[in-house]
Amino acid sequence: MNYYELRAEFLHVNSQPEIERQSLKDEQVRQLLRESFEKSDYYRKLIINNNIDIEEIRICEDLYKLPIISSEVFSTSMSEVSMNYDNIVRYCHTSGSTGAPKRVPYTRKDIELAIISQARSYLLAGVEPFDKCLCAMTYGPWPSGMICHAASEIFGLTIPADSFLGIDHQLQSLQKDKLNYMVCLPSLLPRLERYCLEKNVLPASLSIRKIFVVGELFSETFRSYYEGVFNAKLINMYANTEFGLIASECQYHNLHVWEDFFHVEVIDPDTGKLCEDGVTGELVITALKREALPLIRYNTHDLAEMYKEPCECGQTGAYLGPIRGRRDNMFTINGGNIYPIVLENIVTAIPGLSSFYHCIIDKIDGHDQLSFKIEAKDNVDDQEKEYLVGEFYRELTSFDLTLRMIFLGLESASRLNIDILQPGIISQKSGKIRKIIDRR
Repeated sequence: MNYYELRAEFLHVNSQPEIERQSLKDEQVRQLLRESFEKSDYYRKLIINNNIDIEEIRICEDLYKLPIISSEVFSTSMSEVSMNYDNIVRYCHTSGSTGAPKRVPYTRKDIELAIISQARSYLLAGVEPFDKCLCAMTYGPWPSGMICHAASEIFGLTIPADSFLGIDHQLQSLQKDKLNYMVCLPSLLPRLERYCLEKNVLPASLSIRKIFVVGELFSETFRSYYEGVFNAKLINMYANTEFGLIASECQYHNLHVWEDFFHVEVIDPDTGKLCEDGVTGELVITALKREALPLIRYNTHDLAEMYKEPCECGQTGAYLGPIRGRRDNMFTINGGNIYPIVLENIVTAIPGLSSFYHCIIDKIDGHDQLSFKIEAKDNVDDQEKEYLVGEFYRELTSFDLTLRMIFLGLESASRLNIDILQPGIISQKSGKIRKIIDRR
């Protein structure tokens, strides 16, 4: 597919009347269920064991009648699960940051669909033909580098800059080839900023004007700061290895779902019932066109809200609010729930602290104990460390009433430790950083 074919398809999908678009989705659901029942032993058993008549599932809203599946599908033999086992051409791995890595199969069609969904995010953000990209994602057994790279090549020159190659390689590419946009983990930006300053390069002097970020949470403070540092717009994308790119951000920071590829539900984690619009719940996704592995009502455990009202940007269909993290990364202390995005907001709101930290939770003598290890942006002495500890604690206990109760209780019981680290202690490791470490 070239740029003009991609753009024509994108415009066609967005111009379809709502009734026509929904009718096509409903037909895709019926076809997906028929094929899954015929070709996948795993799904046939799942449907029969749950006494489900797939002929009663006629529209997307009927999918609730099916059970929700999760990571157990990946522990089953792929020859039993797949609808097209003989045509699998690639396995990709999840990062394993929240458990054992999963092997996700792709046929050639699945790869092509993943490339198209990624390329649509570039179109939505205004990338044009002959724009040049730095792809600083990982190129190993993970799909991000290869898929992002192939999508960028539809537009023009794309420089592979695997996150493990090092900042020097990435900076040289940005300077020599005058690249217009880049795709990376958010955590690459503080590393790149620091390296630019070490080399007496003004980050804003680089030619990049759009930075597509994926794979990690970041705060609005982080966005605002690095948009200023690089004189570029940050565009968030929501993706995972199981599905590829699911939604991409418009100028109003809403994540628009590619609804001809995916059906998204938001469920209450405790009851499994659908949440109303604007209520936080777990994202359950059905891949409407995936060929190798049917993922029907797959629980991602990612937390977000969904909206179906029209977006100001004019893009049609459902969209998501900011991803709040995974439910299995949410933790409970002193009876209160803490979401990873809340800690992200607090850390990045304090001048002098970087976005690199570890929140470590231990159980000692029957009590929960929290330790925060947070990198400073610049080298700090003991007096500056003490000041930053105080600022961080004040922010923790003033962010909202729930956090105030949690952290004041921990402090009074001497079960809260805050350690400010010199730059590079955490961030020197490339790739994703596990920020919540629950060892209980």
